Amino acid sequence: MKALFCYSQDEFKLEEIDRPGILEDEMLIEMLYTGLCGSDIVKIMDPEVKKPAVFGHEVAGRVIETGKNVKEFKKGDIVVTAHHIPCYKCHYCLHGSHSMCRHFKETNIYPGSFCQYIRLSGEHIKYTTFKVPQELNPVAALFIEPLACCIRAMDRIAFRKNDIFSVVGTGVIGMLFIQLIKSSGGIVAAIDLNDERLSLARTLGADYIINPSNEIVTGEIKKITAEGIDVAILTVTNKNTLGDALSYLRDGGTVSIFGASGKESRFEVDLENVYKRELTIMSSYSATPESLKRAFDIITGEKLKISPLLSEVLPLSDFKKGLDLMMRKKIYKAVFKL
Repeated sequence: MKALFCYSQDEFKLEEIDRPGILEDEMLIEMLYTGLCGSDIVKIMDPEVKKPAVFGHEVAGRVIETGKNVKEFKKGDIVVTAHHIPCYKCHYCLHGSHSMCRHFKETNIYPGSFCQYIRLSGEHIKYTTFKVPQELNPVAALFIEPLACCIRAMDRIAFRKNDIFSVVGTGVIGMLFIQLIKSSGGIVAAIDLNDERLSLARTLGADYIINPSNEIVTGEIKKITAEGIDVAILTVTNKNTLGDALSYLRDGGTVSIFGASGKESRFEVDLENVYKRELTIMSSYSATPESLKRAFDIITGEKLKISPLLSEVLPLSDFKKGLDLMMRKKIYKAVFKL
């Protein structure tokens, strides 16, 4: 079968490898569409991540073979799946920190979604795999996993109806957060350096848009609320975005860190300010089977607008082109097929 190997951030090769075999409680799917996630990009760019490797975890596929014990799905079904599964019984799971579960971190689809065929374990079939309805575009199903990550982050935040949120970064994740917040009764200020993306954020529900290259963020926030923002969601975390957030949060407010990586995420924080103002700095990483099910219901119920985030589907052989388009913010999400 064909599999895309990443050798470095500039070198990708579509190579032939053996097709995975399956056990009696497993199944094999043929990749129809796969999406490039921001976390994949981090792995691709990080020289410390072992390479060559087959990455990818956002996948919609067709079932081509099932083990004799698999009853939930049959050959020909179109499914969407995700990669990590908690054990539900360890110290982390019992405290609600499912993505810190050691089993969660060890489980994955094999060999990755940037290939022709993917083996799903019995656990994946039970907890993270869903049949895609005929009326749903399988490409839209690729947004279930990232949406589930956003849902879990929202679940971890204490907020009330009509609370004011800032969403920093209006890529795919930011656009999903904006729509989730609006559906939960919140008010949203979208913050980004890209006017075109801010315009779409407004279309998708943002009540206010702020471009830090043209406006002073804290000054614009003061025009919206005298008390300050209740919750700041950072899909981009660096000295500037966190510094701004800590300055425009209301006393007792919360910063939720959704995305952070590399040297830009290392900087000083005035903890005396955090302490005296009772600010909360928290984070959320990945999704759970429960948030995946809720995301599946939202996407299949067409309760969010996904189509504005879609672009041309590229062949997997053009992976570098799709990566470059995402890196240069020319598209929201690169989607591939063989």
